[in-house]
Amino acid sequence: MSSPVFVLRLAFVILIAGSLPAAAQPPAERFSWSIAPVYGFDGGLDAGGEAGYTSVLTRLGRSWSLDQQSSLGVQLKLDYEDWRFDDPVGFGGHDPWGQIYRTGLSFPFSHGTRGGWRLLFSPTIEYSGESGAELSDALEYGATLSALRRLGPDLTLGLGVGVFERIEETSVFPFIAIDWRINERLRLSNPFVAGPAGPAGLELSYTLGSDWRLGLGAAYRSLRHRLDRDGPFPGGVGEYRFIPVFVNLGRDLSPSVRFSLYAGVALDGELRVEDKNGRRLYEDDQDPTPMLGISVIGRF
Repeated sequence: MSSPVFVLRLAFVILIAGSLPAAAQPPAERFSWSIAPVYGFDGGLDAGGEAGYTSVLTRLGRSWSLDQQSSLGVQLKLDYEDWRFDDPVGFGGHDPWGQIYRTGLSFPFSHGTRGGWRLLFSPTIEYSGESGAELSDALEYGATLSALRRLGPDLTLGLGVGVFERIEETSVFPFIAIDWRINERLRLSNPFVAGPAGPAGLELSYTLGSDWRLGLGAAYRSLRHRLDRDGPFPGGVGEYRFIPVFVNLGRDLSPSVRFSLYAGVALDGELRVEDKNGRRLYEDDQDPTPMLGISVIGRF
């Protein structure tokens, strides 16, 4: 089995808000976009059977400078996941879910204080549901708030917290924000934007020659979605938890376009089905599962 989430927040999903460097200075008015097809190989489930997925992730955003210290943006997420199951014994022989749609809007706001801090606030609302799910029952909403400070020319650190009302669950998590240029080639930073799926992860990247960059990263992720009202678990909740570990190789095709290849594995995976009130019905662990992805990210 594999994780749509690994796709979701693992790779380049973060095009618009970017990582800390984008947050450290308010951006000029600009548009951002990305597209990322991902293939998750079929992997074994502990109780028997296999699962995998194919996914396409897209992002579109715009940001505005309000003044020299503040910026405001809007970001649209459109993700599609097509899951496949082969005799999933742990779910009573039923395919727990099939096609999943995730559509979200967020409104990141950034403000720099006279004391040298940068405050970031990003409210989000998102639809996360299987085809056939009730719209009103598949909404997630919440926000992240963080404070960052530049401690030197090569180091920015910060702390944040995310609070989200997910599908039949409230999630509260702290996270650390970091952008550390260890030397001219080596850098430690957050590859993901914290959101409903969990806190930001960590990535160690190394700049190669000819504009190539190699990265190694990991995070913890959890994704929930409302199930089909007419499916085997009517109106229930599906969830996938896992630890994505990945490598990526990327290159700037131009000053405004980046191309990346991703390969990784989803570790400690768990699939879960709950009833419509969030009570657990079934769960099954998955074997470590590989995935491959491509991303193209642009700004203009």
